Amino acid sequence: MRQMVHLIRDDRGGVGFNLLWVCFIIIFLIPFFWDVGSVHYARRFAGTGADGASLAAAQEYARHLQYVPEWNGIWYGQCPHECTPQQVVLRYRGLPAFGAPPGIGYGQAQQYAALNRDELTAYSSWPQFAGRTVHGVPIPWIVVYVETLRPVHTAYGPIYGRDFEAPNRAKAVAYLWRWHSWPRRCNKWCTTYDFTFEWKITLDKAR
Repeated sequence: MRQMVHLIRDDRGGVGFNLLWVCFIIIFLIPFFWDVGSVHYARRFAGTGADGASLAAAQEYARHLQYVPEWNGIWYGQCPHECTPQQVVLRYRGLPAFGAPPGIGYGQAQQYAALNRDELTAYSSWPQFAGRTVHGVPIPWIVVYVETLRPVHTAYGPIYGRDFEAPNRAKAVAYLWRWHSWPRRCNKWCTTYDFTFEWKITLDKAR
């Protein structure tokens, strides 16, 4: 009986067993903590792809509206049909880019979202009048809105029974920053005007 009690109370080797059990638990939990970190990381940086996509698209609209390659960036008035600065600006505002067609910026938005490992899930663009005028002619902003989705790769995905994704959205604006005009004599009856237009982009709203 004494020998049996002694064997029961003998804890030699118990420390090794406990250490083995703790190691097993740690090894089991490492992928779980990795998954938690991956989800938080994706949520934190998912906005990078959305911001980059919207800014890239807005930049493309600004490029279409700022530069006139055949005229070295100068928007010339037409003689002798445009004898007031308003007539010149109205023709400028008739550029297709002022209608904010998605075809101008969509490709750039998709490309920059992919560069940031995001998927572009929604895209829209539209002109928005915000009080900026050139010689009394209102000039709209071009607003770009995007939504992106970043997949999160997890170690225990089959156990969770679902895929994790980090959605995000962003809005960028291309807006007329400054402009210059100067008169040019066409003939003794008409003086037309030449312009340069400089555009900028920003997130959310023009500043």
